[in-house]
Amino acid sequence: MFTRIFGSLGEREFRWFYIGMLGQMASMNMQMVVRGYLAYVLTGSYAILGLVGLMSAIPMLMLSMFGGVIADRVPKRTVLQAGQAANLGIAAFIAVLLFTGFMAVPWLLLSAAVQGVVSALMMPSRQAMIAEIVPNDRLMNAVSLNMAGMNTMRLIAPAIGGFIVASAGFEWAYLVMASLYGLAILGLTRVTWRPAADPGEAGMGVGQIWRRSIGDIKQGLVYIRNDRLMLALLSVSFVASFFAMPYLFLLPGYVADIFDGGGTQVGLMISVSAVGALAGALMLASLPSRHRGLILLAGLAILGVGLIGFTRTSSFAVAGAFMVVVGLGSALRQALTQGLLHHYVDDAYRGRVMAVFMTQVSVMQFGTFIVGIAAELAGIRVAFAATGVGLLIVTMLVFLFVPRIRHVQ
Repeated sequence: MFTRIFGSLGEREFRWFYIGMLGQMASMNMQMVVRGYLAYVLTGSYAILGLVGLMSAIPMLMLSMFGGVIADRVPKRTVLQAGQAANLGIAAFIAVLLFTGFMAVPWLLLSAAVQGVVSALMMPSRQAMIAEIVPNDRLMNAVSLNMAGMNTMRLIAPAIGGFIVASAGFEWAYLVMASLYGLAILGLTRVTWRPAADPGEAGMGVGQIWRRSIGDIKQGLVYIRNDRLMLALLSVSFVASFFAMPYLFLLPGYVADIFDGGGTQVGLMISVSAVGALAGALMLASLPSRHRGLILLAGLAILGVGLIGFTRTSSFAVAGAFMVVVGLGSALRQALTQGLLHHYVDDAYRGRVMAVFMTQVSVMQFGTFIVGIAAELAGIRVAFAATGVGLLIVTMLVFLFVPRIRHVQ
């Protein structure tokens, strides 16, 4: 059982990739608490909290497909290390502003936008790189373990971030985040550098590169349109992301309003959700490749039920228990969608398909903005419950009218 669950860690390349990923994910998950709580402390507004997310969503929506072209045309390790260096610089810049007392909401919005650009150009390479460093028979296991590592960082990093904010201040939390990005860069140095999968022709000018990139994006979109399974999986992912993820970015305000909590409580609540997510990811890593479409739909339903239950209690402990359920459903949704895309995609289009998949981050940030406005108008409990109801409706419609998802193995 142990060998089956952790089999892909037997690959040296994947182990070092994994270490780098842990550094990046630790910083990103710490940021979920720190940046959201900082925005809420500065303004007290759910709309501004959602706007911070929207500022990173816009460049991700516009540039993710170019990130997919980069993933196919440029060595992936180079792209990842450049992106991590940029993220390190952003975190260090915010830390300096906080240390010197010049921090203001416009700087927070600007940093979110720049980080959105970096993520759009880098994340498709990170997703596509897994298939380069593990054999195909271990790919689903590697994707599930990658998700497990991400959720482990969701378990640990938010609580640490909240504790740092409570004990030392926001500035030290950002300094730690910058250091974690440095760890990610170092981990990737031990992964073998590989040339691009499809580098294109040498000596191309800027205009030719631009036209070629537009052509590559069109080819990727045509491939997705013609491959019914790719289209179905990505469509379900986008719709589900709109309802499934806003809770995570608005949670700092929810905990402050409903439970009168601070940074430590926000970190604990996000960490508790990662318990369920980690359990779900490890469970998937051990399962055979059967009935994965049905398990994906079950994950959506579990997530919806968990969100509705979360809004029905005023007890922090009971809410934490529902967050475990939410984390379980979230892990099933994300890991299965990504794993199925990797399993069935044509290698020549892997980077571009992963780029389209990553635009779900933009969709969830748009969802965060909309849910944030709804929270201002109707209250945060109503807004959160509405996302859970939306997920249950989506699950029912997909089960009834998209048999391709229901039957996929």
